[in-house]
Amino acid sequence: MKEAIKKLCEEEAKSMLFISLLNGKSSEDIKQVILHMSEDKEKAFNAQTLHILFGDSPGGSIKAAFRDTDYQKTEDIIVFPDNLSIGPVKNIHKASGIEARLEWFQKRYKIEDDGLEHYRKRMLDALENVNNILPHQTIVIWTCQNAHEQTGLRLVLAMLEGKLNAVRVIDTFTAFHEKNMSSRLVEENYPRTTGELNGETLLKFYEQFGMEPLSNVERQTLSDEGRYILSDDIHIIRTWAGNQLLNSSNENRDDDFIIECAKRMYHEDGKVEYKKAARLIGEVIGHMQQYTGDEWIEYRLRSLIKQGVFSYRGDLKAMRFYEVKLQDDFLTNQIS
Repeated sequence: MKEAIKKLCEEEAKSMLFISLLNGKSSEDIKQVILHMSEDKEKAFNAQTLHILFGDSPGGSIKAAFRDTDYQKTEDIIVFPDNLSIGPVKNIHKASGIEARLEWFQKRYKIEDDGLEHYRKRMLDALENVNNILPHQTIVIWTCQNAHEQTGLRLVLAMLEGKLNAVRVIDTFTAFHEKNMSSRLVEENYPRTTGELNGETLLKFYEQFGMEPLSNVERQTLSDEGRYILSDDIHIIRTWAGNQLLNSSNENRDDDFIIECAKRMYHEDGKVEYKKAARLIGEVIGHMQQYTGDEWIEYRLRSLIKQGVFSYRGDLKAMRFYEVKLQDDFLTNQIS
């Protein structure tokens, strides 16, 4: 235990103890947490290759794919748990930037206090792991054709500036279509995110997809874009279009699409009536090209309620507790 505790930095120890006490963990539970954290740091130190992914879904899939294989000994994984297409990311490579981002979310999302602390700890862990990458380790960054992962790619490359490690990038959208994984899906905008692919598919990409290291020019270009994003205190919405990352400060970007999805639901059902908010949010996420996450769409739906675009019944504390209906003034070709 003494050796394990020595390997923890002060911030890790504080976060671990706070979360453990918050959740009422026993001394034995805390001991196990410390030992696991120590083991994780030892694994990261010994890894030959570090994989960086954006989102818990792809992170969990690649972890599962490596389990019970030789990769467990040679690979380690760094996961940024956040959706980086939405919200401010200025100085997100620092504790102050993470706090500013959390404050922005608190004003818009329904987040429990323990959720905020969990996010804070995991983001700090990811940043520390990137900072602690050793010179001999190869870096593999997983991305896809969406603003979330493309933002992550650029931010991480900006954070890696000054490190001489070889950096390889796997674009899962490109890999999927080059491997022609499914004739049915090839003609669709699939996958929208790396998280839509299972671990077996990701493992195939890692083993079969040619990965030349980024050239100095490519890496510098992406890094420069990342440094701009890290310094940007105006734009809070990022859109991926035409192979470009477009920045905007317009929080209303998706509002018209939410309204159109509500109209589509009424047309398909043959009548205008209150619909479960969760159903409408699922409809929006299922049809929109941009990847934003359900929290963002739910926030925009509540904003439209405040603007009088939708009426609601129920309790707005969570999407599962209320229903919404588009107001008559916003219906065209209304269905009776």
